[in-house]
Amino acid sequence: MDKESKKKVLKKYIFISFLLIAIAMSILLMIKYNVEGEKNMPFQLDKIIIKSSIDAQSRESENLWDLSLSQNNDIYIYIKKSDNANDDEKIRKVKIEKITITDPNDLGNIKILLPTSNDIKTNYLQSTDDFLGKDIEYTANTTDNMSNREICQDGGMIAFRISNQEIGQYISNEGEEVQYNGSLLTIAGIEEKQIQFKVKMDLIIETTNDEKYKGEINLDLPVDSFGDNGVVDKEITDFSNIIFKRSE
Repeated sequence: MDKESKKKVLKKYIFISFLLIAIAMSILLMIKYNVEGEKNMPFQLDKIIIKSSIDAQSRESENLWDLSLSQNNDIYIYIKKSDNANDDEKIRKVKIEKITITDPNDLGNIKILLPTSNDIKTNYLQSTDDFLGKDIEYTANTTDNMSNREICQDGGMIAFRISNQEIGQYISNEGEEVQYNGSLLTIAGIEEKQIQFKVKMDLIIETTNDEKYKGEINLDLPVDSFGDNGVVDKEITDFSNIIFKRSE
């Protein structure tokens, strides 16, 4: 083989080597992205607060006590602007999609409800439309407004309720006052494990720069054992298990 031919062969091997290295690096970057997701999102999760409660609705009957029991989970998702975001970049909308009950409980009828009022004590009192199987969308405005499904464009909060209705009944003609807490489950013959379930959902943050970021959230509900409590709550700030990726 002459000298010129050897040079051509060497150049060919060098080219192939660089090509293989480039392909390997691309594969490694893809694997890293799939494992770690986006690291420089303009908006990110700040915290998730969940309030789980026992509720009872009185039914008309000849009995002294005739109650239909429900278990509600009020979920508040807070989104904040990242330090590396441009000043002119805003939230356009935030969506919750593909809400799925992954481990159904033994009792009740699960519904997804949205606030109809901004009063935190009564914001689900008139909520009747079931959004299970539907998308939840909050559009951006200058401030948060739960009843209008609006989130502040510079970061704010969205809210919805996962309600497990008609988990049981309590009927009695005894005069003893009923306590609206975990003891209501006991006297209605309900074990807490019967109302436990898992839920997963996609959270999508869309910005004014036409960028969308999607991550999957998984929750165990209710968030704790009730015992003698009527309400138990939990604040989540560790999101290391939620991977956000760019979405179309």
